[in-house]
Amino acid sequence: MAGLYVILDWPHAGGLDAAAAARGLVGDRPEGPGPRLFQLRCKGVDTSTRIELIEQVGPICRAAGVPLVVNDDVEAALARPAWVDGVHLGQGDLRRLGSPAIWAGSIAALRGRGLVVGLSTHDLAQVRASEVLPVDYIGFGPVLATRSKALPEPCVGFSGLAEACAAASRPVVAIGGLDAAAAVQAASCGAAMVATIGALVAASVGEIHARVVALATALAAE
Repeated sequence: MAGLYVILDWPHAGGLDAAAAARGLVGDRPEGPGPRLFQLRCKGVDTSTRIELIEQVGPICRAAGVPLVVNDDVEAALARPAWVDGVHLGQGDLRRLGSPAIWAGSIAALRGRGLVVGLSTHDLAQVRASEVLPVDYIGFGPVLATRSKALPEPCVGFSGLAEACAAASRPVVAIGGLDAAAAVQAASCGAAMVATIGALVAASVGEIHARVVALATALAAE
């Protein structure tokens, strides 16, 4: 059984404010199928703006019982411990930290503060390198072509995803161009969770939530 990992990419492509988009993605009540994790992803904004967005979406995630993960910005995550449950790091974040020993120590310190730590990987070499780091899960992709990045890495395909799932000792989150049908196929490759942005974008809270429920139900059945 695979889980759904929802990502709010800000600004919202459907034109909703952050709180409305979050309500659609996590729902108003914890009952019924829904996401396992919620990530706030807002490239190109400063830390103070991320903190403001955390303050908007954090109470919504907490009320729904869905952990909130902040993409890239450790400072913002640590600034609002009441709302934030984790951070997701990219390969660029690791390069800025320095050596692998420093990476491991920094990640262990974050986990020591009660945060879940995820790491993006894009090929098998990065998956294998992540094995020495104390991360809780790895993202792997893009599986298919994606429009959420200006300069995306090469697509890994479903065969590449299956290889990554076999090589990793930690849960793998499949990401990149995954609609409902592709999400189910990603789960069949061994992904513990499937992350999606575009497949859950809509112009109303109700439509977003309907898509979330449908996708979460399909993944739970896989």
